[in-house]
Amino acid sequence: MAMSTRASVAVLATLALLEIAARPAVAQLAPALQYVLENNLATFNRKDLNGSMATIDTRSPDYEPTKAALEEQFKNLDVSATLVKFDFMGHDDEFAVARARVKTTGKPDSGFVDNTVDAVFLFHQEGGAWKLWDETILGIEIAP
Repeated sequence: MAMSTRASVAVLATLALLEIAARPAVAQLAPALQYVLENNLATFNRKDLNGSMATIDTRSPDYEPTKAALEEQFKNLDVSATLVKFDFMGHDDEFAVARARVKTTGKPDSGFVDNTVDAVFLFHQEGGAWKLWDETILGIEIAP
């Protein structure tokens, strides 16, 4: 009985040490992911197609549709996007997940309806760098 108790304590202690060791990596992951999203929005605001696409994993199933949509938006819209809130949710050995709110504002008299999108973003590493993989919109709040 004492042997199994010692073994259990040893396993729990090892798990606790692994969790403590992993915390700095997780603490660094959230700002890294936020930077990816902020960089994506900054390149969007500059209408920089190549810069925007550089923040998206080329293996994402949404890569080509996103490129086509951005080309169209850059031609027809004069809007800017701002990160309002970013919450890191978690990760596994392949993907990381965050929830964010992004406010998009059009120029006065442009006809664009200002809005704030609440979405979950999926990130994936490509060539050692975190990039956007997918976005699921949870809701859209239209500005009054």
